[in-house]
Amino acid sequence: MADLSVKIAGMEFNNPLIAASGTFGFGREYGEFYPLEKLGGISCKGITLKRRDGNPVPRVAETPSGMLNAVGLQNPGVDVFIKEDLPWLKQQNTVVIANIAGNTPEEYCEMAEKLSDTDIDMIEMNISDRKSVV
Repeated sequence: MADLSVKIAGMEFNNPLIAASGTFGFGREYGEFYPLEKLGGISCKGITLKRRDGNPVPRVAETPSGMLNAVGLQNPGVDVFIKEDLPWLKQQNTVVIANIAGNTPEEYCEMAEKLSDTDIDMIEMNISDRKSVV
C-alpha cells in the first residue's frame, strides 16, 4: 500500500484526509459507522470558552443550490470538551485538532492556554463569525 502520510506544521498525519470542523462534531456519531483511526485527523466542531446553545431553530434551510446553516457554534465549552470529549478522541488513534472560536483575543488566548495543558495535537482558530478579533 502507498504511503500517504503527510506532515503539517510538524505534525505527522497518517494520510491527508481530515474530517472538517463543524460537520463532524466530536466524531462520536461517525465512530459508530467508520473506524476513525483511518482518518488522517479530526478537526473538531468549534468550541468556545463557555457553553453556547447556538441559534434558535430553524437553523438549516435547503435551497435549490444546496444548504444554508446558521447553527451558531453550539458547543459545551472548552472545559467540558477537555474533560469529556478529548479523552475519547485521543483513544481513536488519529490526530485531534481543537477548533476554537471567541469574541476577543483574550478568549482565544485563554482557550489556547487551557488546551496547551492537554494532549491535544493541534489548535485551529475559527474566525468565521467574528466581526473583529484583532
